[in-house]
Amino acid sequence: MKSFLLAICLTLSPLSLTAGEEVFVVAESVSIYQSASYSSEIVATAEYGDSLTLLDEQNFNGFYFVSIDSLQLQGYVPADLVGSLVPDQDVVLSYNATLLEDAQVYSLTDDSVVCEIAKGARVCLYEGYDREKEFLNVSFVQNGKVVVGRISTDMINPDGVNAALIVSITAIVALVTIIIILFGITKKKQKRKQKDGTAS
Repeated sequence: MKSFLLAICLTLSPLSLTAGEEVFVVAESVSIYQSASYSSEIVATAEYGDSLTLLDEQNFNGFYFVSIDSLQLQGYVPADLVGSLVPDQDVVLSYNATLLEDAQVYSLTDDSVVCEIAKGARVCLYEGYDREKEFLNVSFVQNGKVVVGRISTDMINPDGVNAALIVSITAIVALVTIIIILFGITKKKQKRKQKDGTAS
């Protein structure tokens, strides 16, 4: 699901890749996984512009099987974060949110700061918007590079969602819940009174 949403947000120029071809990392950094899954063990990290060799042209669940010759290891890299050209790769992002304040962008794997992003900047929420989460995963282009990281949810305003409206809806839901609870308590009291009257 994550790779599908990221593919919607991040569209690289059409690539016609073949096994044995050299590809390049177009993100600030990218993890190389042991298998074609984000939950798999990370075996290495590649940086922007690093060269990888494509071992299989098939896309495995949003990943390419590659080798890092300099490290003499193999693994899987997210297909959306490599391209056949660098640094002139044609990167187009489908943004769906705006920054409300200047914010720090944190790594997906730890609390280190990747970079900073200015108020009003546009980002792609590639896993969707969830107001209950403390941080949301985003991607955006900065200085010609694709950056992937986490930003505090409070700093993000998704397209088509008004912050005041979200608060209003939340308040309404809470009020309705309270009314339902009170209504249930009142009904229980009425039933008890009826039982007490019948018993007497």
